[in-house]
Amino acid sequence: MLLRRCPRRRRPRPQRRLPAMASARANRRGIALMLVAMGCYVLNDVFVKLIAQSLPPGQVLAVRGAFASALVLAIAWGTRARWRPALRALIAVRCGLEITTALASVVALSLAPLATVSTLMMTAPLMIAITAMALRWEPWQGSRLLATAAGFAGVLLVIQPSAQLAIPAAGHACALLCAVSLAARDLVTRRIPAAVPSAAIAVATTLAVCLAGMLLGLVEHWAPLTRRELAALAAAAGCAALGNYALIAACRGVDLSVVTPFRYSLIVWAMLLGYAIWGDVPPPHTALGVVLIIAAGAFTVWAARRP
Repeated sequence: MLLRRCPRRRRPRPQRRLPAMASARANRRGIALMLVAMGCYVLNDVFVKLIAQSLPPGQVLAVRGAFASALVLAIAWGTRARWRPALRALIAVRCGLEITTALASVVALSLAPLATVSTLMMTAPLMIAITAMALRWEPWQGSRLLATAAGFAGVLLVIQPSAQLAIPAAGHACALLCAVSLAARDLVTRRIPAAVPSAAIAVATTLAVCLAGMLLGLVEHWAPLTRRELAALAAAAGCAALGNYALIAACRGVDLSVVTPFRYSLIVWAMLLGYAIWGDVPPPHTALGVVLIIAAGAFTVWAARRP
């Protein structure tokens, strides 16, 4: 009599739990930090624009950078951040992109209205979405490509009407250059290992911008600063330092396609403050362009989270 061998029951492998809840919490944290960072950046732009036409760009970067360096060093000292992990090539690349971003924004603010500069800078999230898909960090989605195209159509609407207001083309060019640098900077930040403290990145970035401003001073004519200019640069430094720190933390360990569209809150604040301080009222075509850009960014959030 043959005995049948009973097949051995294989123990089911324990399923890996996906960190869905952790990712959702991380994205919510990133969104909150992004909103804080954008509020700080709007105030920084306001203070810079108030004195940008009377001071050369290098002096603005150097003096503001000196104040900001003192602030971020104090924050980093309080957190007892480790400095050795920050000695990486990616940190140097990020510092270079931060210098380009800061210089382009100062020049753009001296030539164009606050809302126009802020709107053009907000094409950075669309550039990030395209680049992330091109590098295969995120899956290709035709709907997001269409949304990005609509956002860039909004950019054309923003630029075209303002050309009739005798705004120098250099103002638009510098604002778009700032957007490109912002996108590249955030993509580089995403590749920085988690072992590098955010405080160390903020210190290195702020010191690099300050040093770049001092080097520009070799070819500029610096004027003595008034109390009003010193106060404006000190306030701008505080806003920029807090904004940089919040932005670095917002871009780490999150889905950039979810977090970065919340940069568009900056446009609303820029339009409100531009009207309250300088009486800037965007024409209808510009308002339509702003709506297209914001809608494109909001759609990328929905498309990225769609299963």
